Amino acid sequence: MRDALHLLDTFIKDTTHELNTPVSTIMTNIEMIDKDNIQDKHLLKVLNRIEIGTKTLSNIYDDLSFLILKNKIVSYDHDINLKDLVEQRVEYFLILANTKKINIKTKLDPDTTVKIDENKISKLIDNILSNAIKYNKIGGSIYITLDQNTLRIKDTGKGIKQENIDLMFERYARFDNVVGGFGIGLNIVKMICDEYDLDIKITSELERYTQVSITF
Repeated sequence: MRDALHLLDTFIKDTTHELNTPVSTIMTNIEMIDKDNIQDKHLLKVLNRIEIGTKTLSNIYDDLSFLILKNKIVSYDHDINLKDLVEQRVEYFLILANTKKINIKTKLDPDTTVKIDENKISKLIDNILSNAIKYNKIGGSIYITLDQNTLRIKDTGKGIKQENIDLMFERYARFDNVVGGFGIGLNIVKMICDEYDLDIKITSELERYTQVSITF
């Protein structure tokens, strides 16, 4: 088992190194396109598909990089307005949610702040939101609520078996062979929570919902 995990970690390091340049190049060029001025609907659809694929690949790359560099990443903690940040991350994932006709509803306290590294709290939100989209049903919903000390992200997807909930934070843990992934997203979320003493809780019911709550 140790040898297998070592080989997997080595593979991730090599893969991440090779992904760096092409992912950065595609992302830079996608961001330079002004889609508001494109009249050709077919071309716009093609560009949207490219953007969806690029953002998905970019998120995978970011996760892999975080795992490799976690002990070398310097944190720059400062007060972050969580309402503004959540709205920013929702906007980033909106095109992915739209492909599954998922409706994202938010109720956010405008005055909630937390002292934390912005890149790390963004990564935490991104991974939870990405899962809420990935494991949701077509035409489903995501409910995001934020009060003075808790962020909750709830989806209307397939849910998680109760016996698997405590295992969700383990690296490479995957319980769905239909939806792709490396099984590292929630492991990264847990590492960030542990670093900043944030409490994380998952509640779920099969075929009804999954909710992830982060208490600051």
